Amino acid sequence: MRTRHILFAGLMALTLLPACASEDGASIDSIENDQTEIADSAADGKSDLALGQWTYWSVRRDFRRCVAPLCGGWYIKRVNQTWTPCPGGGPAHDPNWTTGECYVAEADFSAAGLESAAGELWRGTVRSKVYGSFGNLRSFRGTEAWHQVGTTAPTGLFYRATDRGINCITFPCPTHLETKLNSYVGSQVIAGVDLSGAGATQEDIDAAWAEMAANRTGILVAGRNVRVTGPAGRATALRATQFFVPVRPEPAKKCYQGGCSGQVCSDRPDVITTCEFRPEYACYQQFGSCELQADGNCGWTRTTDLTACLANPGTP
Repeated sequence: MRTRHILFAGLMALTLLPACASEDGASIDSIENDQTEIADSAADGKSDLALGQWTYWSVRRDFRRCVAPLCGGWYIKRVNQTWTPCPGGGPAHDPNWTTGECYVAEADFSAAGLESAAGELWRGTVRSKVYGSFGNLRSFRGTEAWHQVGTTAPTGLFYRATDRGINCITFPCPTHLETKLNSYVGSQVIAGVDLSGAGATQEDIDAAWAEMAANRTGILVAGRNVRVTGPAGRATALRATQFFVPVRPEPAKKCYQGGCSGQVCSDRPDVITTCEFRPEYACYQQFGSCELQADGNCGWTRTTDLTACLANPGTP
């Protein structure tokens, strides 16, 4: 368990008082978000870092109806950036950059352990891919997928937010760390994250707080910085318009052999049945293999020996 440090009000007043704080005494003041810098598309390499902040994209599905793969893919746009890298973008604009969105015909998230694309924020890279006579429609290789939790539309800048493991006896307290995505700007300590404006349930908000505290990757937050004022002085906090939690692979289903005679194969380890005996039950004991089947359910794998035994149960 991480050590919790108790910080006193006097120290907090010194360490958190911003040099440019206003003198109006308001408890919360908005801060104008800085202009996003136009970053080099070569930042792909930064995405290989475990906690790098590069190559994050907002995603919307293409619901147009036409011949695949021309339709049915995704439109992606790099967050916090004016420009979106779109390899082989086409004659309407520069072949490598676009101020709009980039259409990708397919998305591969196998590197993240996901069987299909999911979420409204992705991390990964766009690559050129030619689909026969349809031309270059591009593909996306994902390493992370993030799911929008609340109902409010995300506005503002996008950040990663993590819990620093600090408790204080006064407010404001430097409890969290924010890092702007797709940016050269480094991380900064902030006095908390307000998730109340995301249109999420209290249960989801509590889960997000737990996620920030338990995992180094934290959560992703769209929002803006505000000034907060309290007994310990003034500090910067993050007010969310929306937040995103990681999409994780489904845990592998386990199969168990149960029942009084070991005749049941299911995903429950505690199946209880009546104790009548049938000859075919011995086949399961001798030749049965209780495994996950192609349909995703637990069942007996029909080997040659098991099939033959079940056809003539009790035959020596």
